[in-house]
Amino acid sequence: MEQTYTFTIESKKQNIDTLTEEQQQEFKAHAEECQIIVLKGNSYSKQFFNQFSEYITTAKQLQKINANDIFVGKGKDEIPQSLQILGNSLIRLNILSLDLSNNAVNPFGAEALKPFLKQAHQLQKLFLNNCGLGIRGVAQVSEGLQEGEHNLQILAIARNRAECDGAIEISKAFPTCKKLKELHIYQNGIKQKGMMELLSSLNNNCSELTTIDIRDNFVHEATTQNLSDLIINCAHLTAINISDCNIQGKQNKQILEALTKLVKIERLGYNYAELNDVQGNELYEIIAKQVDNITKLELKGNEFKKATKQKFKELFATKDKVLGAFDSDDEDEEEADELQKLFSQLVI
Repeated sequence: MEQTYTFTIESKKQNIDTLTEEQQQEFKAHAEECQIIVLKGNSYSKQFFNQFSEYITTAKQLQKINANDIFVGKGKDEIPQSLQILGNSLIRLNILSLDLSNNAVNPFGAEALKPFLKQAHQLQKLFLNNCGLGIRGVAQVSEGLQEGEHNLQILAIARNRAECDGAIEISKAFPTCKKLKELHIYQNGIKQKGMMELLSSLNNNCSELTTIDIRDNFVHEATTQNLSDLIINCAHLTAINISDCNIQGKQNKQILEALTKLVKIERLGYNYAELNDVQGNELYEIIAKQVDNITKLELKGNEFKKATKQKFKELFATKDKVLGAFDSDDEDEEEADELQKLFSQLVI
């Protein structure tokens, strides 16, 4: 059986400029079987990456990098330089997963990563959540992914202030990312023009899509048709989050009709969408047919009557933590129940 190894620098929220002598020896000893590197939770300097990049290039089996939250306190000039060094060291390696979320990557850092992205046709998972990319940074990522056919399956670029122009830019990458299964692009301030382009490009290019999370953007009335078409046409779609998208009551009729066409629903986020009680009961009928498949259902902030809420609660009575709270009062009741259970177990 082939040996694998994970090289980890323990997360201690420290400033790190060099590998310790022990870490150097450890990496050298396991370079041939090293498949994963975990750096998250510390703050690394350009000096560190100048040294560490030489070690990375020797790990020919390397597949995954977890570099979440690794630049706390670093300047906007230093971070792109460090990312360029890191990215260049990964070129010609078979990297399948790269997580750079919760770093101030900014547009310059995204540009520094572009040479790696252009040739990373084998990359399957790219996480760039909360990286301060902005429109220009998202455009740089998109340009990198437009070079040749990519194997990307998960793209997470939430909380990046992409806005409409950023959504349009990332949409240009989907024709070369036809194997995309998951798109997480929530909380980006995307309005009508950008959302229409995003959904249309996904519909035209990404037939294997299973998950789309666009919550906390805008799905205007004119965008509803694009969303419905995507839901109907993506045969593998099982997870949708359209919460907090400023959806108006009359748009829900078309969305609900589309949801009836889904073969399998596993996760649905439909919070604060102005679903009225009649629509709530229509949704109940859809969900009741899928109850064995559902692993998460969120319906907070809609206009359901108490009896409708009770129907949903009874439907999931035997499936713990699948149905989210309908409102803050429900959450308070759940917390009280948990406290009651906890104190009932205390022995004095």
